[in-house]
Amino acid sequence: MPDKPRVVLDTNVFISAVLFGKTPGEIIKLWQEEAFYLIVSPETLAELIGKLKFKFGLPHDLVEEWQDLISKRSIHVMPEYQTKICRDPEDDKFLDVALNAKADFLVTGDEDLLVLKSYSNVKILRPAEFLDILAK
Repeated sequence: MPDKPRVVLDTNVFISAVLFGKTPGEIIKLWQEEAFYLIVSPETLAELIGKLKFKFGLPHDLVEEWQDLISKRSIHVMPEYQTKICRDPEDDKFLDVALNAKADFLVTGDEDLLVLKSYSNVKILRPAEFLDILAK
């Protein structure tokens, strides 16, 4: 059996999962069932936690639960180099994590990343496309 895929999830996928469930929620469930390795960096985790707390005002306990879960059940990387390829420079950090961790996939709903389709060996997919791959 092949090794599990290494995956970077954009902040928007996590937020959609937490707030709405649906396809992003299914991805988070599969991660919790260990169908793939989740890869984060201090910067991407901080962005997620900050948005959950301050932009969406989720209860402190819920935000802490997510932070603990992600911290304990993810592969953490410190990107050694930085790309400057996205038309939105704020999105480059997700490519940096994916490249430095040798990720297979970057899953996002962000058109600024999706327009790239792939970068180096990292496939950039919508949540539904990633679910289709996991289902195979």
